[in-house]
Amino acid sequence: MFLRIGELARRTGLTVRALRHYDDIALLVPSERSSGGYRLYGRKDVARLYRIQALRRLDLSLADIQGLLDNAAGGISEVVAQQVAQLDREILQASALRNHLLAVQGQLQASEEPGIDDWLLALESMVAGSKYFSDDEQRTLKAQRDGFADAMAPERAELSAWLHRLVAAGVSPESPQAQALAQRWIELLLEEAGGDEGLLMKLYAMHWNEPSLHALTGVDRAGIRYISHAMAFARLQLYAPYCSASDMATLRQHYVAQTDAWPPLIAEVRQQMLARAPTDGAAMRALARRWQELSLAKAGGDAALDAKLQRAFHHDAALRVGSGIDETLVAYVGQAIAHLSGTSTS
Repeated sequence: MFLRIGELARRTGLTVRALRHYDDIALLVPSERSSGGYRLYGRKDVARLYRIQALRRLDLSLADIQGLLDNAAGGISEVVAQQVAQLDREILQASALRNHLLAVQGQLQASEEPGIDDWLLALESMVAGSKYFSDDEQRTLKAQRDGFADAMAPERAELSAWLHRLVAAGVSPESPQAQALAQRWIELLLEEAGGDEGLLMKLYAMHWNEPSLHALTGVDRAGIRYISHAMAFARLQLYAPYCSASDMATLRQHYVAQTDAWPPLIAEVRQQMLARAPTDGAAMRALARRWQELSLAKAGGDAALDAKLQRAFHHDAALRVGSGIDETLVAYVGQAIAHLSGTSTS
C-alpha cells in the first residue's frame, strides 16, 4: 500500500510543503513515483517519518536527525539517553522548587509573612534557574543562602533603606557613605556567591535584568548603577599607591565613566572561557579588542597609565575583589590580547 503526499500529510498532520522539503534534502525520499510523477510513500517511508518526528520532539535539527537515521541506532540511543538525563535534571529542579513553595505555603497558612530571602529563592528558581545558573551553581547559591540568609536579612534591609536615602538626597556615589554602602553590598553578594567572582557577575546580571526582582527587593537599575559607580570610586582609591597625582586626576575624569560597560563584557569573556573557546579564535579576538579599547578609555587614552593600571590589577588582589574578574580570567584575556599583538604569553 502506498500513500500520495497529500494523504500522508493529512494523516500525519504535516504540510505538503514540509514533506517536499524532506524529499529535497534527502531526509525522507519516497520509495516510489507514479507514472504521473507523484510521490508514493510505503510502509518503510512511514516508519522513517515516525522516527523523524520523534527526534524532532527532542529539538534536534534536521541535519542531526538525518545523520542519526543514516547511521546505526546507537546514535539515537545516545540522544535519547541525553534527553532522559536532561529530564531527570528538570525533575530535580521542579521537585526542589515544589518543596520550597510548600514551605512558603506553610508559612502563609500559619499567617506568617515569608522572609524576603524565601521569596527571592522561589522567584529565582522560577524566573532565573538555568537562564542564569547551572544546576551546580544553583545548589551552591542555595547552600550559601541557607547558611546565612536569616542572619543577613536585617542588614540587607538596612542597606536597601540606606541606598534609597542616599539616592533621594542626591548624595554622590563618590561620597564616603556611598562607597561604604557599596563595599558592604558587594561583600554580601560575594558571600552569597561563595567568593566566586563568576557567580557574582551572574547575580549582577540577574538583578539587573529581572524587573520582578526590582519590585521585590526595592532596588531597580538606577540603584544597582549607583552601587556600581560607588564601588568604582572605592576601587579607584586603591590605585593611588600605583599612580601619580596627575594620573589620579585623569582617572577621576574617565575611570568611573566606563563602569556600566564592563559587566556585560566580563560576562561574555567568561562565557567564552568556560566554553574553552580558543584565545586566538574570532570571537575572543573581537572581545579582546573591546577589552583593550575599554581599558584604554578608562585611562583617558593614556597608554602608559593603562599599563600601570593593568600591572596593579594583576598584582593586587584587593583590586580584583568584587570586580567579577579573577586570576583565571585575567590570564585568559591576556592570552587573547597577546594574540592580537602577535606576542605569546607562554
